[in-house]
Amino acid sequence: MTSRRETDKFEFSPSADERVTNYLRHLNEANDGWINLMPGVHVDEERTPTLPGPFALFTGRQAPVTMATLVPPKAAKKSLEGVTIGLLHPTGNKAVARLAEAGVDMPDGWVVKQDHNKRGLLILTPPGTPEHLIVEWSIRAGTALCREEMTGEWQAVVYLP
Repeated sequence: MTSRRETDKFEFSPSADERVTNYLRHLNEANDGWINLMPGVHVDEERTPTLPGPFALFTGRQAPVTMATLVPPKAAKKSLEGVTIGLLHPTGNKAVARLAEAGVDMPDGWVVKQDHNKRGLLILTPPGTPEHLIVEWSIRAGTALCREEMTGEWQAVVYLP
């Protein structure tokens, strides 16, 4: 039997990300759970989003909005690994180069594990990286890779241990 995780879903402003940072700190201490972050976007009532058809598996097409997922390391790897950042985004591969062009540089010691057009960008932070830096960088990167007009607010869904 599978149990359902408790979640907390809320909106926040990037300049007031303390709640997200505190949750990431809690998950890091528990070595469990994850957080999904997505920018709020303006919805155009007249425009119907194009949904991928049955051949979507063979295309590089993604939703136009970026989603960042922050996952703490498991207890056994805590001394070797930090938080993993996953970024699903609509810009294809070579996202690291696009981020650099947008002024969102990869911090020292952060390792790109994957930069794929379908599976997104996967980054491993060093152990002990401050949670507020991870949250701030994820928001900056998500903003730079989003293709829709953003509202300025972000949404967080926290999956608790």
